[in-house]
Amino acid sequence: MSIGLAMYGVSVCQYLFYVMAFPRDRRLIKCVVLLVFVLDTINTVTSLSFCCRTLVLCRWTTTYACMLQLSWDLSTNLGSRFVVSFLVQCFYAHRVWMICGRSKLLTGIVLLAALAALIFGMLMLQDMYNTRDIGNLFTSPYSPANAMASAVCDGLITTSIYLSLRRSRSGLQLRKENCVTKLNIIFIQMGMITFLSALTMTILSYQNKPAGEYFTAAPGFMLSKAYSSSMLAILNARNLVDNRQQISLVPPSEFPALATIR
Repeated sequence: MSIGLAMYGVSVCQYLFYVMAFPRDRRLIKCVVLLVFVLDTINTVTSLSFCCRTLVLCRWTTTYACMLQLSWDLSTNLGSRFVVSFLVQCFYAHRVWMICGRSKLLTGIVLLAALAALIFGMLMLQDMYNTRDIGNLFTSPYSPANAMASAVCDGLITTSIYLSLRRSRSGLQLRKENCVTKLNIIFIQMGMITFLSALTMTILSYQNKPAGEYFTAAPGFMLSKAYSSSMLAILNARNLVDNRQQISLVPPSEFPALATIR
């Protein structure tokens, strides 16, 4: 919980920096960023509401409504997490399209994996609504399928962008190579956070012991914040590219497509 709240604080700072640093971005980009930030805020508030109700208000109560019944805050939390993951993965799919030579095959695979994760998540929510039992969150076959699809999508995005930026370094001057290296590090760090979170959920979902399944709530709480922070970090990284271009007087066309995203 504390790690998730710290990551939300990072997202708030990243969003404020984005609003001040890039006021001329296209309206579509700004609307997507705002939507992701609002959904992540809803995810954080509903997480706090669910924990407060479960650990404080229902501490001395063992009724079905407190212990097992699906609540509005948990369902809203899960729904917002699935939508945030899908939006950010679509954002990254567009970056894959621009950076990886406009590969239709690779972009299509990334989009299919992102769509599969969203569908599996919504099917899991439907199962929980039909039974009104939060236990389906840990027993539904769609839960590990959702986590696995997200992990595959994030792994494809991280690997493809890393390889493309690594190839683009060949033949560059030292200053330009250093800039591309920093961009690559940012992509890898942000991609690995979301990939490892989704992979951890997948592994814990297949634990034989019931306690292992309940541990999926820990990375699940952080996943929405990881996606939101990663998208904002990538957008704000354009400030690094712009500053490097002004210092080294490098034409924008010689940098990866990230610097021209508006």
